[in-house]
Amino acid sequence: MHTYETLQISDLPQATFLYASGVPLVGIEKINENRKAFCFERTDGTEELLMSFASGREILIVPSQLLSSYKHLKSLLWNQR
Repeated sequence: MHTYETLQISDLPQATFLYASGVPLVGIEKINENRKAFCFERTDGTEELLMSFASGREILIVPSQLLSSYKHLKSLLWNQR
């Protein structure tokens, strides 16, 4: 059994950024009736990515990868209903 620390993100743009950056998605958890959170595996570099996102610092991500990550996470949300 693999144990790891997770990070819950309920903001879709932030979750998209993490997913497109290669942070492993563990699953989706229901927070309340109208809100869900993406659960990511906390890896080396995750905190740095979160700081980059929050600060608006420039980072290289392939645009098509970012778009496909957004579409994938959005479809996961819709399939969870």
